[in-house]
Amino acid sequence: MTECETDVLVLGGGPAGVWAAVSAATAGARVVLVDKARCGASGPTACGTTSLWNIPPGPARDDAVRRAYAHGGGLAEPEWMLRVLDETHRRVEQLAQWGYRFPGEGSGPDARGPSLRVYLDGMSYLRRMRRSVLDAGVHVLDHHPALQLLVDRDGAVTGAVGVQQLNGFRPWTIRAGAVVVATGGCAFLSGGAGTDVDTGDGLLLAVEAGAELSGMEFSSAYGLAPVLSASRDAAFAPGLALHFATLYDESGAQITGHRAAAFAAIADGRRIYAALEDVPYPVRRWLSRQGLVDRTRRVPLRAVLEGTVRGTGGLRIAGADCATTVAGLYGAGDVMTREPITGAVSGFGGQGGAWAIASGVWAGKGAARFARGRGRTGLVRELAGAGLNPVARIDPRAVVGLVQEHTLPLRRSYWRSAGSLRDSIAELDAMWPGAEFDLGGFGADRLRARQAAALLAVARWTKYSALARTESRGMHRRTDHPGAAADWRVRLTSGGLDTVWVRSDPRQPAAQLAAVPEFAAVLPEPEAGPDLTAADPVPL
Repeated sequence: MTECETDVLVLGGGPAGVWAAVSAATAGARVVLVDKARCGASGPTACGTTSLWNIPPGPARDDAVRRAYAHGGGLAEPEWMLRVLDETHRRVEQLAQWGYRFPGEGSGPDARGPSLRVYLDGMSYLRRMRRSVLDAGVHVLDHHPALQLLVDRDGAVTGAVGVQQLNGFRPWTIRAGAVVVATGGCAFLSGGAGTDVDTGDGLLLAVEAGAELSGMEFSSAYGLAPVLSASRDAAFAPGLALHFATLYDESGAQITGHRAAAFAAIADGRRIYAALEDVPYPVRRWLSRQGLVDRTRRVPLRAVLEGTVRGTGGLRIAGADCATTVAGLYGAGDVMTREPITGAVSGFGGQGGAWAIASGVWAGKGAARFARGRGRTGLVRELAGAGLNPVARIDPRAVVGLVQEHTLPLRRSYWRSAGSLRDSIAELDAMWPGAEFDLGGFGADRLRARQAAALLAVARWTKYSALARTESRGMHRRTDHPGAAADWRVRLTSGGLDTVWVRSDPRQPAAQLAAVPEFAAVLPEPEAGPDLTAADPVPL
């Protein structure tokens, strides 16, 4: 396949992408799904157990929304949380009707336990969803990464182009009435389980088309993962299962309190270990087989940046159907901001899995509706982008190395200050012109160059947004502004490529940004757009 036309094109085959594809097909659209790897067998979900925020209607649901709103620093929206809970509850029932077997006692759709979550085995969940996608008539193209979006003369998205990894990297072109980007977040190639495919490609594609971002300062989620040697594959190293284990330092003293204590110990140069007996048996067996358990039956751990994968930031939502700010472009899953349901914190309690399902369903329906009303498209063009130069003058490893130097260390992302952020911004900005015009090549080199450009772009958006928010809220920690400020209960939107911009949400005052020297002179006047969220939030 080199060229084809369809109603809806879905970029990405993780949970959000497959739900979007099924939703669009159920709405009567012809659907093509392209995946960077293999749909149903890659990404963070495929590497372990995932949980869903699944709470039946009733007092427990209302109480969960109140607590999540407070925990998220007041940046979430109760109506969106209730919508997600309602949609997830229906789709969990649908999974059961499809014959999916929920692992563990009392973890199915009828669970009423204190955790109020449904637990899924990631690999079997994705295999079941791949079958559902195929049963719905979706055309699935594995190992077909997208490199550029197509737009019409009005700037509306009309498809994408990419390469076929298993066919000599020959190009492919798919014209579509609407596109759903579900390519996941960005973990900066940190080595987290399954995050090797999460390099921010979809964020770069969307911003090149004119999309806006939101909450990119909330991109500093870290996890704990086993210390691996260079010869071992980090793609399937279990991380989530280690979060609940008892932790010790090298002296044998137990580390109590929040994981922040473990990160502080690692930053101080101390070694951290997880007690093996607290790890689920399948993970325990894998760790033992890999030789990752020491003589005292403990697992040495390291801090791994999970970026926007476990973080919150992503494409700004412009409608209830998960439309972006660009016509014809919809988003689902980690590539979209999760601020409406998690606020300033990570979706660690099952919100991330629930958001993948709900946003996928809504984006698929929205894209199908847009394509149906659009009709045939006229002339289209490929959007120019960074890293697509025919001649490579920069090794992409140099770009990736610089990005990781300014993102992976705890002192760069977990704890921030104006000094460290300005230092990072200066070096990352200096690299951008070279990455834009000197990264490129053909075949596999072109794909690596594009990924390097995406990593650099995402790093810049996160640093600029973190500098703009002069307070600490949720996962955003400023050592020079350690407390939360009442007048900073606003969202920050961002975007731009050659020049990165940050501003308050158009519905909020921009006085806070005006007080930051870097933004005072360049703050644009926000254009008041339609408020597509509910006018009357659910009372707390």
